Amino acid sequence: MEDIDLTLFLGGTRSGKSALAEALVTAKARGPVWYLATARPLGDDPAMAERIRRHRSRRPAHWHTLECPRHPGRELAPLLAAQAADAPVPTILLDCVTLWMSNILFALDDPQDAAAFETSLTEEVGELLHTMRAFPCRWVLVSGETGLGGIRAERLARVFDDGLGLANQMLAAQAREAFLVVAGRCLRLEKLEF
Repeated sequence: MEDIDLTLFLGGTRSGKSALAEALVTAKARGPVWYLATARPLGDDPAMAERIRRHRSRRPAHWHTLECPRHPGRELAPLLAAQAADAPVPTILLDCVTLWMSNILFALDDPQDAAAFETSLTEEVGELLHTMRAFPCRWVLVSGETGLGGIRAERLARVFDDGLGLANQMLAAQAREAFLVVAGRCLRLEKLEF
């Protein structure tokens, strides 16, 4: 199966991955841009509200924003299906997979149930990959890389890290390009064929 026109940016917190993804989209998009925002403010969290505000302020006014904390493939598919056949090819930027996965985790009856988390995230990532294959768009995804710091002692943190790692692997397996971002600089991640 041919790779999807997908570029995946992975990196740690404040590594510059979102800014690089946005710069790529700004430079390469030839049609409309859809920004899939997965963050949502939870309660009274001024730091998260500020992070969301910063991300919003960087987006060009002509980009379309779809706030979808869950099921981005399902949410976006009807909008793409409604496009005219001769419309320019859109670019879709999803920022970020990490928050999407945390939204899945905390929607579970028991967030420490690793099997339930894996089942739910596999279903939602599968939905998104199905939408990617169904619509010829340029896709750019941003995700955190939490697996570089060792295995954490708290069960919930381990469940999340394992699930996010699985989601990142599922997406990277289908991507044409994947980059690891550190301090605003990129390393290209190559696929190995054995």
